[in-house]
Amino acid sequence: MKKVIVIGANGLTAQQVIARLSKQPNVQLSLFVRQANKLNTVHDDKKLSIFEGDAVNMDDLRAAIQGQDIVISTLGGMDLDVKTGNIVKVMRELGVKRLIAISAGGIYDELPEPFNSWDKQMVGYTRPTNLRTVEVIEHSPLEYTILRPVWLTDKSIEEVELTQKGEIFKGTETSRASLGRFIADIVENPQLHIMENLGMSQPDTEGDRPAAYR
Repeated sequence: MKKVIVIGANGLTAQQVIARLSKQPNVQLSLFVRQANKLNTVHDDKKLSIFEGDAVNMDDLRAAIQGQDIVISTLGGMDLDVKTGNIVKVMRELGVKRLIAISAGGIYDELPEPFNSWDKQMVGYTRPTNLRTVEVIEHSPLEYTILRPVWLTDKSIEEVELTQKGEIFKGTETSRASLGRFIADIVENPQLHIMENLGMSQPDTEGDRPAAYR
């Protein structure tokens, strides 16, 4: 039985992850949320453990991460680097090694033009925080997988195009469904994509911006 915790479990991407992991019979799933009463997931209390807390609070994280095998961070925000640093510290302290974390495409200017310039104009202010987040993870001894999606959609498509760190993206969109599927696949086989920093986009979404903004 794999013990897996999703940190930031109220988010839309987290919901896609949770929906898939809850169907894996060998997964004992825990959720970490700031306010449990706002949890969107319909859950069976016998199968899920809920931890209420804030990732800026080390004690909250310790209580949640203790005994876990895999930590999944779907957190965001302008303090993501701080929260991720706390997660890394607690994981090291407790001897938990496997981390799957979501950052964002564009932090290395690795988006194709003119999409890169458009993305920078729209959300460029988030890039430094997301870059620091990735660096915190990469400089740790954890067995990590970093995922860098681009503009998130609620489309049902699960097919993805992967790019390695240093490679240029092709697409402009990433579906939350594909993130959920990809993360669930890693949980099923935790040896996949260890120590990899992957860009993720959907095939056939090339352009100067995501379809919703054209």
